[in-house]
Amino acid sequence: MTAIRRTLSLACLAMLSACTSPQPAPAAEQSELPANQTVADNRVLIIFYDASAAQAPQQVLQAVHEMQAEVVYRYENLHGFAVRIPPRQDMRQAMERFRRIPGVLGVQRDQTVQLHK
Repeated sequence: MTAIRRTLSLACLAMLSACTSPQPAPAAEQSELPANQTVADNRVLIIFYDASAAQAPQQVLQAVHEMQAEVVYRYENLHGFAVRIPPRQDMRQAMERFRRIPGVLGVQRDQTVQLHK
């Protein structure tokens, strides 16, 4: 049941991410993604956590505070956050920091997916 919930949550987040207005991304950023995807905001991470891990949301918010990042949106029903990472922070290090938090299910960059060109 947890696997189904996780899959459904990730699918819903992908649909929500596709609704955002894309901003032009640097060419290097686009080369890391499949042809039908672009980076929506290269400084925003989408973080999902296990709803049964009671401390996960607080630990994510604590890490956000320590990194002087900003919560852009909280996905209440999907158990996740959209977090804008400050320019002085390395994105890969930020992603790894969030991934190490117990109860975090996934961390990915915000992106826009196009069905047709």
